[in-house]
Amino acid sequence: MGRAFEYRKATKLKRWGHMARTFTKLGKEIAIAVKAGGPEPETNPRLRAIIATCKRENMPKDNIQRAIKNALGKDTSDYKEVPYEGYGPHGIAIFVDTLTDNTTRTLVMSVQCSISLMAISAHKVL
Repeated sequence: MGRAFEYRKATKLKRWGHMARTFTKLGKEIAIAVKAGGPEPETNPRLRAIIATCKRENMPKDNIQRAIKNALGKDTSDYKEVPYEGYGPHGIAIFVDTLTDNTTRTLVMSVQCSISLMAISAHKVL
């Protein structure tokens, strides 16, 4: 179609990809806040803060309401906040707060990330 069209298309797809990742992450946070403190933002300060973040990220109100409704429904996935701590290269302490529905998978992924951090720092030292 043309170079200008391809450029605009690439820009839009990049923006939409970022929005999809952000909205998914915020939806999970809303679900956890609703399960922990209830669906009313007036009585749930954590939910109120997340809704403010959603508005700042331009998340549509319909998506926010849908996330609250899904959290109240029979959602089988139960997300948990799990902190992990460890030591990275050169004895640097690393503390990571994770949000997961599968702690085993999250632990394996965090170990893989720490191994890649060690490999990166080894290349910089040499």
